[in-house]
Amino acid sequence: KKMEEIKIGLITDVHSNLPALEAMLGEFGRRGCDEIIHTGDAIAMGPFPKECLDLMYATPNMTMLMGNHELLYLRGIDNLTVPMHPDEAAHHRQIHKMIGESYREKIASWPFRVEKDFFGHRVVFCHYARINNKFVRPIVNPTVDELDDIFGYIDAEVIFFGHEHHPLTAMGKKLYVDIGSLGCNHENMAKGTLLTVSGGGMKIEDVRVPYDKQRLFDAMEARHIERGDFIAREFFGKKTDKV
Repeated sequence: KKMEEIKIGLITDVHSNLPALEAMLGEFGRRGCDEIIHTGDAIAMGPFPKECLDLMYATPNMTMLMGNHELLYLRGIDNLTVPMHPDEAAHHRQIHKMIGESYREKIASWPFRVEKDFFGHRVVFCHYARINNKFVRPIVNPTVDELDDIFGYIDAEVIFFGHEHHPLTAMGKKLYVDIGSLGCNHENMAKGTLLTVSGGGMKIEDVRVPYDKQRLFDAMEARHIERGDFIAREFFGKKTDKV
């Protein structure tokens, strides 16, 4: 008899990139995932915030965690303690309007972290470290000591997270796995992670799925996304038309 095995598809930082989300969910389906976990920032940046939420809610056995962009949607741009740059604020207002009010209650129920026990191994999923009820600023190319420091309050053997957008695996006092942004990267690839757990241990694989990024750029223009050109270049890797 085959030892019991659980397959979990992990994604983070979809950032309203529907084509990337569809590609990865299709791949997770083909791989027979029992469960899918998204570790925050489903919305903002891209042109499909509501469609991404709709698809995630329509996906069976999917858990959504709270990210900083969900918090921004819940709090509202006008209630920030630190003022946001007017261009950035205009972008988020537009995104929040596209989502509307219907998702407010649902998103408010998203947890900040999920803890699971797999065959005696404690695993935690979260958007990022939180100190004094605030997300820590993402650390680019963090050292193991920095990760040990910011995640020190979490009791787990393995922590899966996002927020910084770049995939990373590092072993310190715990195993740290930054899944890497599904939707906000400069490649024509959706990024995710497949976690397979059994009594024999844990296997962590990078999953890369090609998708049509032009569909994303076309929708940025068609929907007149605020700061769309800048966002397309900086966050999604659109090449400039200028030679």
